[in-house]
Amino acid sequence: MIIKQSSLILVAGLIISGCSNMSNMSLQSPKDLYANAFVDPAQASQSLAQKQVCCDNFEQLEYQEINSDDDLFIPLSSDSQVYSFVSGKSFVQAYKLTNNNSKLTLTINGLIYNTVVAPQVTLLDANFNITRTIPASQFTYKTAKLLNGDILSAELTIFRPQANNLANETYLLFYTTDEAIAGDTTIIHPAKSYAKAHSTVEPDIADPIIPHSAMGVIELEIDVLGTAGDSENSYMPVAIANKTAAAPALTEKEFNQAIVAAVAVKDIDKALAIVDQAEAAGSQSARETFVNALNKPTDEAEIEFNNAILEAVAAKDIDKALTIVDQAEAAGSQTARKTFINALKNND
Repeated sequence: MIIKQSSLILVAGLIISGCSNMSNMSLQSPKDLYANAFVDPAQASQSLAQKQVCCDNFEQLEYQEINSDDDLFIPLSSDSQVYSFVSGKSFVQAYKLTNNNSKLTLTINGLIYNTVVAPQVTLLDANFNITRTIPASQFTYKTAKLLNGDILSAELTIFRPQANNLANETYLLFYTTDEAIAGDTTIIHPAKSYAKAHSTVEPDIADPIIPHSAMGVIELEIDVLGTAGDSENSYMPVAIANKTAAAPALTEKEFNQAIVAAVAVKDIDKALAIVDQAEAAGSQSARETFVNALNKPTDEAEIEFNNAILEAVAAKDIDKALTIVDQAEAAGSQTARKTFINALKNND
């Protein structure tokens, strides 16, 4: 079941205006609407363990269609499908974007009440291939503001400059992981937030620790034009020359760089997906690159990133160089941007 926020706002407007036919209606919070998603974490895990996996691959999942201007509440509960991801068995909600806006900014929030689901989001192209995964670790805690409660939040940007490109991100999977379920989030005590807002002394009380759960409610907000600001989490599909042409394959080296970048940010699902894509394209080194990346010290990965930046600048492929800089910095590099700037100077 999906509840659109716009529908709730409409109902609120009708109530405020005093419409007699709405007199018996009342607004409900997501916690009230989806009470079965906020059960005790142990009960949620037990329910997950008892439910059978629905499918063997992403294509077999049941997808709900959403418009690019929909804002949704997405429950992960005992009513949801269950899928066995590399990161663990999880309840999952699957969606398909139904139109071809060229740029979308998505804000994804795990709603915090007595428990919270730490979201993980995987995006797929039109052929159900993984394009990227936004790991649960990238969702950061944000304190309650006005009528909005505490959340775990992340943003991502979808670019789709060519409407008929099969590489466009088309499907979204919302789920969680074994590692995330085992964690918790410390939130600021409401009394402290109140004191801070009113410039008074904060009380000396402990902040609540909210356990993570296999169940919960995720809020999805979609900005069609991307006016919320570009996110670091972005993906650009490979361009096609015309409507019938296939997207050109990456080179062996480009595949391996993408694998190293995914492992560096601990996005193992994405790294494995790239390994599969590379091997399908004939790569003989992708799996070895993946294994080596798992065991590689951070400083060695930094050197590889910097060498790739130098090569791209030397070939005057500045866009590629900047992409590698972004990948390196996402992996924690402190030298990638300086390497890029110096390379530009040396190649003038």
